Amino acid sequence: MARYISMIANGGKAVDVTLIKSITLPDGRQIDKAQIEQTVNNKLKIETTKLQDLNLKKETLNTILKGMKGVTSQYGGTAYYIFSDLGMDIGGKTGSVETNQEGKVNGWFVGFAPYDDPEIAVVVLIENAGSGGNVAPVAKEIIQEYFGMNTKNVDENTTAIPSTEFVR
Repeated sequence: MARYISMIANGGKAVDVTLIKSITLPDGRQIDKAQIEQTVNNKLKIETTKLQDLNLKKETLNTILKGMKGVTSQYGGTAYYIFSDLGMDIGGKTGSVETNQEGKVNGWFVGFAPYDDPEIAVVVLIENAGSGGNVAPVAKEIIQEYFGMNTKNVDENTTAIPSTEFVR
């Protein structure tokens, strides 16, 4: 879903999504990105897939983008009340997914920010959350953290005693 939302945000072009940006060894050497990708894919049993563009008509893509902006920035949008005070326009989509348990519904939110020049795609799924509107606040916090908007809420304990833990 992160790849798909990233592709929507960038105009339909193929995107390679990774779980790990980089690894630096204690001696300062960087692990090659191809080696990281191969190790992660092997561990998660992910087969390498050929990247393809979405191949959507421009007007179709524009309609999707306009709708995603409306979800978060237009009164009546399913996540408007969550993102209306964010300070930037984003694209998003809320959703709910029924489960095989009566009364249990999973909540989804997918989005990207900022709307006009996307840097980050966010996907949040919370089991039994009830709806995507209940999940969107988590996505908002991720976006705020990414863009450094949470600095007002930092409560740093400068009296803590430093410690070192060795793991074998």
